[in-house]
Amino acid sequence: MVKNQEKVDIFCKIVDNFGDIGVCWRLAKQLHHEHGLSVRLFVDDLSIAAKILTGLRNEEEDMHDGVSIIRWGGATQFTDAADVVVETFACGLPSTYLRQMQVETIWVNVDYLSAEAWVPEFHALSGKHHETNFKRHFYFPGFNEQTGGLLREQDLITRRNGFQQSGDQQSDFWNGLNTAHTNDLKISLFSYANAPVNDFLQSLAEGERQVSVYIPFNNHLPTPLLGNHDLAVGDRIKSGNLTLQVLPFLSQEDYDFLLWACDINFVRGEDSWVRAIWSGRPFIWQPYWQEGNVHLLKLNAFLNGFYAHPYIGRTLTKLHESWSTGVFHHHAWQDYLAKLGAVSEHTKQQSNRLIQQDDLATRLLAFCANSAN
Repeated sequence: MVKNQEKVDIFCKIVDNFGDIGVCWRLAKQLHHEHGLSVRLFVDDLSIAAKILTGLRNEEEDMHDGVSIIRWGGATQFTDAADVVVETFACGLPSTYLRQMQVETIWVNVDYLSAEAWVPEFHALSGKHHETNFKRHFYFPGFNEQTGGLLREQDLITRRNGFQQSGDQQSDFWNGLNTAHTNDLKISLFSYANAPVNDFLQSLAEGERQVSVYIPFNNHLPTPLLGNHDLAVGDRIKSGNLTLQVLPFLSQEDYDFLLWACDINFVRGEDSWVRAIWSGRPFIWQPYWQEGNVHLLKLNAFLNGFYAHPYIGRTLTKLHESWSTGVFHHHAWQDYLAKLGAVSEHTKQQSNRLIQQDDLATRLLAFCANSAN
């Protein structure tokens, strides 16, 4: 627990659909359940938040899994400020809340995750807010000890290992989705709208291996998909050696199960990217698109660290760049499949290496404790 700090407020402005709220909700839950803190999560779009927070009521304030979820809008009344205030992704704090803060309030902006070389240099810097003169700390998640770390619950890896070693747990998961548990190569697919999904699926249909692709239903599904319009949850399409299954939108827990159960995971943004790393399974990451191909700089910075390997490094780079530039290359996919065994082994090693580091929530609280001294 943070010394003399027991209350935490987190502010979340939803920009990237589920990524922002996904990260904020994981952090809020972990601070409450593992560190015993009283947490309020202010969210500007409860309709999207409700997709992640199953059962969330559309009210001004709702207690959900021990965390107070509060609608954040122009009419929101702020009567007090917490000991620690977490501004996420530079969303800005409302002026009415700033007026409730004290000089001793610890204000931390938790930024987006990046593997770029500048992150350790900028992590943990601070500056004075231009209106209030309060100190604002800048906290950058990352992949080494000189950064803010990665979100990971204390029992996550134990639960993952138990699931991946249990045929019964995996069968129960697939059965719960009304999905056959086959011996196909299993791929989960969660991408942005500009990913070359149709070209990829057509390549799988014409390939030599039996493949099952599982797509959680979301607003970024291309239309048509394999020539099919108006896809719905539960649809199952068979084309050549490909079986495509549209899953319901999954809870965070069930999405972890999906990642753990599949052989390859296509992920996007930040939250699903980190969860794919913890799955220990091979994954293809699509960063959020930015003008000037800035997202490709972030992509290559990650690949150059996580997948720095003489045998598979170039293969991983080609496939990731193909996926993130919207131009699917069949030969890059075939090269990837040919080296899948080596990719699997290296991914598990890198995941295990990162597991040895303290998680983001633990580091964040240690940072706040140091800042209070």
